Amino acid sequence: MRIQEIEIKNFRGFNKVHPINLHNVGKNAIIYGENGSGKSSLFLALKYFLSSARKQLSIGDKPNRNLFAAQTDDIYIKLTLNNGIPYEWTKTNIPQSPEILAGYKYSGFLEYRDILATHYLKPTETQVNLFELLVFTLLADIENPATSPRKTFQEHWKNLKEGLPIDNRYKTKIKELESNILNFNEGLNDILDQLQSELTSIFAEFKYDKVTLKFDPVQIFYDQSTKSIKGQKIILNIEFASQKLEGKHPDYLNEAKLSAIGISIYLAALKLNPVQEGDLAILVLDDVLIGLDMSNRLPIIDIIDEHFIDKYQIFLMTYDLEWFETLCEHFVEPNKAKWKAFEFYCADDTELELPIFAERTKGREEYIRRAEEYYAAHDYKAAALYTRSAYEAILKFFCDKYHAPVPYFSKPKNLKADKLWEVVKVHPKSNLDTKIISHVEKANQRILNPLSHSRPVPTYRREIKLAIAVIKQLHDRLQ
Repeated sequence: MRIQEIEIKNFRGFNKVHPINLHNVGKNAIIYGENGSGKSSLFLALKYFLSSARKQLSIGDKPNRNLFAAQTDDIYIKLTLNNGIPYEWTKTNIPQSPEILAGYKYSGFLEYRDILATHYLKPTETQVNLFELLVFTLLADIENPATSPRKTFQEHWKNLKEGLPIDNRYKTKIKELESNILNFNEGLNDILDQLQSELTSIFAEFKYDKVTLKFDPVQIFYDQSTKSIKGQKIILNIEFASQKLEGKHPDYLNEAKLSAIGISIYLAALKLNPVQEGDLAILVLDDVLIGLDMSNRLPIIDIIDEHFIDKYQIFLMTYDLEWFETLCEHFVEPNKAKWKAFEFYCADDTELELPIFAERTKGREEYIRRAEEYYAAHDYKAAALYTRSAYEAILKFFCDKYHAPVPYFSKPKNLKADKLWEVVKVHPKSNLDTKIISHVEKANQRILNPLSHSRPVPTYRREIKLAIAVIKQLHDRLQ
């Protein structure tokens, strides 16, 4: 099962309604988004939606509600799956159908901050300890094979804590607890062996042949002197060039190797829960490769191809335009029937925070369509924003097509539409007469300039309608 459409309203960075169409087949998606564009809000929308029932999350909590949404306006996230059914998360409805619960069980969400947890050395410890990360997060919903009836590790740990005696004279209770702890150790070590096998397979794609990874056995125990469970340690024993690092690998390995190990741990844990045929499973990676050069990023492509493409709907998100284009060349260009690419931008406006996005290569038409939709809904500020975005996309398309020389800026974002327009309007291939140039420049003064000030609504409405018409004309001329 796959997601056909995502619709988000007033959640985090998504002010107003934003539908993201992934086609009837539920295509995979590659998403470019500059900082503040809504990319990370999309990551959280998917993650929180699928976990809302199991974790009893409320969409109405203050961090979730868009800061600029009217208090009377509603907030929701809607996923339509390829069974044709829409599932909604609202203030009054938490999605908990079997399809969504399966999506929670099998899906994986990974961002750069998660990777840091795999090599974080606490000030009070001398070794990186993965016990909490694995038992309470990555393996929490994995069943312990040493339990009967089956319990997940999260459930089993809770059971151990509830079995702690309040008095060491309760010998029978202590024996039961110690027997239960033995089952916990046995099952966890069994699962760690499986995790290590998957980890080794995935990590091999990074080609760090001098690095080997092995989990030390777990041996938690009941300490009668403190009436508590001790030995809560999972140490990943790493060897580098035959040198044992003894859980102190952050002191010896560079960022590329640490990131590769972290990514491999997360993805290996995901594979311990094999996706059942027909169930929803998505894999969302949000800028997990920050700061790494291209040679250290490319293995993630092989990992997706080799381990995840057949069973998961993939969402790859990045703020790096070069990496975005590389992903598009590998995944989208040769297989458009199964992949889509989107570009997210931050609205250049002092009065309205609104993510501006469209499918890659279709930005011009998509922005015009969205401008017309917002205009028809009497949302004139949003219509103006999308009209400006269409204007800029049209100019960029023309300059790229005809290799028109444009002013250089060390930060490409600083190359604004007004500079592009000065190039385009005099270009011999533009085919623009004085009339349309005059119309564009009038619209520029009143609507297309992001610094234009608010005016009475009737005037503003007419100006936007005219600006949309002018931009459609410009689009036709500059094809």
